[in-house]
Amino acid sequence: MTFPHAYLSEIVSGILVLAARGGEQVPVPKIHSVLYAMRSSEKILAGLFFSITGAICFSRQIEIVLKDLAAQGVLHLEEGSIAVVKNAKAMRAHLYRMFPGSQYKHIRRASRHFYRSLQGMDVR
Repeated sequence: MTFPHAYLSEIVSGILVLAARGGEQVPVPKIHSVLYAMRSSEKILAGLFFSITGAICFSRQIEIVLKDLAAQGVLHLEEGSIAVVKNAKAMRAHLYRMFPGSQYKHIRRASRHFYRSLQGMDVR
């Protein structure tokens, strides 16, 4: 399943928000690392570009998405390294309207994969 690159920021937003729990704290560097690792198994992330320096993995595209989500009140960035998920109900509704059912389900599945990976429970 392929997605237009114009929607890449919405796809990443969906992955970060759809399976998130309110009040959850996630280190921003870990978000970059997990999404980088997921690129090989999730075709929808194929358009993400990363810079890798030593053990540090960084994507300007992800940083932009995080700042946009913070501006919308979905995330709160604390100390520049922690994302705290807040009320994501409006974002979920927006994504549901934006993507056809099958694409929305694919993004939701990728979101669950993302959160399992964050917790070290994913076996892929």
